[in-house]
Amino acid sequence: MKPAIDVSIVMPCLNEARTLPVCIDKAKTAIATLGLTGEIVVADNGSTDGSPEVARSLGARVVSVPVRGYGAALIWGMKAARGAYLVMADADDSYDFREAVPMVEKLMLGWDFVTGTRIKGNILPGAMPWKNRHIGTPVLTAIVNLFYGSKFSDVNCGMRALTKSAFEQLQMESCGMEFASEMLVKAAILGLKTTEVPITLHPDGRDRPPHLRPWSDGWRHLKYILLFAPKFIYWVPGLLLLGFGAILGLLLAQTPGGVSVYVGSLRFNDHWIVVAGLSCLVGYELLLTGILAHLYTFTHRIRAQSRRMNWVVKHITIERIILFSAFTLAIGLAFEISVIQRWVNQDFGPLYAIRPAVAGMVFIVMSTQTLFSGLFYAVLSERYQNRGMWEIEADKQQEK
Repeated sequence: MKPAIDVSIVMPCLNEARTLPVCIDKAKTAIATLGLTGEIVVADNGSTDGSPEVARSLGARVVSVPVRGYGAALIWGMKAARGAYLVMADADDSYDFREAVPMVEKLMLGWDFVTGTRIKGNILPGAMPWKNRHIGTPVLTAIVNLFYGSKFSDVNCGMRALTKSAFEQLQMESCGMEFASEMLVKAAILGLKTTEVPITLHPDGRDRPPHLRPWSDGWRHLKYILLFAPKFIYWVPGLLLLGFGAILGLLLAQTPGGVSVYVGSLRFNDHWIVVAGLSCLVGYELLLTGILAHLYTFTHRIRAQSRRMNWVVKHITIERIILFSAFTLAIGLAFEISVIQRWVNQDFGPLYAIRPAVAGMVFIVMSTQTLFSGLFYAVLSERYQNRGMWEIEADKQQEK
C-alpha cells in the first residue's frame, strides 16, 4: 500500500509544552523546504502539562502512547505515521528539525537509514554533559562498530531518518532509551543502506532536568549491544576456554595420578585437573548460549535467514541432541564407574583417583548442559523453520 503522504516528522513527548511550539514550527519549515507533503506526529507519553493540546493547536497529529518510555513513544508514533519517509528527534529543541532536510534528501536518493552525527557536526556549549561526550558516546560507538562491522561515528544521536519500509523491517521492540542502540544494531545486522549527516546539538529548552539517566540508560544500551554479538561475547571466549581445558585435561590424562606434567618450565599437578574441568564446562556453556543467542536473532527477524543456518537447523535435530547427550553421559559414567571399581579393588580403602573422577564429572555436566540447551534450541529451531515457510508463502502471494 502506497503511503498517504511523503514525510512524517515524529516527536516523542513527555511534558514538552514549553518547547513544542518551536519544534513544530521548525518541522513545518523543513517540510516546506523539501517541497513534499508531510505531517507532524507528536507521540505523547502521558503528558500532564497540556502538551497534547498545544500540539493539536499547532496542527500536529497527536498519538497517545499507553506504554511509558522513549522507545515506546517512537514505536507507536512511527507505526501511526503515514509518510514514506520518517524523521525522529526529541521535542525539547535540542535538535533543529530544519536539519532534517538533507537527511530526507538522502532517503530520496535511495538510502534506507540516515543518522545524524553530532561528533562530525557541532556540539554547542552546555548541550552535552562531559561524561556523555567523552565516555558514553565514544565507548558505545566503538563497541557497536567493533561487534557489528558498522562505521557509525555517533550511536547516541537522537535525530534520525529512515524509510517506512526500513522501519517495518527493523521490528523495533525496546521501550526505553536502548531503542536507539536497537535501531543501529538491527540496521547493521540487516545490512540496511546507511549513511550519516552532520548536525548541531543545542542546549535543550526545558526548564526541568532531562529524562535521560546517563549511567543506567548507558548500561541498558550496553546490555542490548552485547545481546546480539555472539562471536565476541560467547564464541571466542568459549572456544578459548574449552580448548585450554581440553588440552590441559588430555595432558594430565597421559600420566598417572600424583605424577606432574611439565610444559617447558611450567609444572601441572593433580589440582590442575579441576581448573581444566572448570574451563571446559564454562567454555562449553558459552558456546551453547552463543548458538541459542544467534538463533534468536533469526527467529526474531533481526537477521535474514541464511543457507548456513538452514543447514544447522535441518541436520541438528532434538533427536540427535538427545543421542549426543546420552553419549557424553555414558562417557562420564564410564569414568565414574572406573573410579568405583578401583575403590572396590582396594577393599574400599583410601583412593587416589581425582583425575578420572573430575573427567567423569565434566562429561556428565556437559551431558546435562547439552540436553536442556537442546530443548530450548528445539523451540527456536521450530520457530525458525516456521518463519521460513511463512516467508516462502508470502513471496508466492506477492508473485501472484
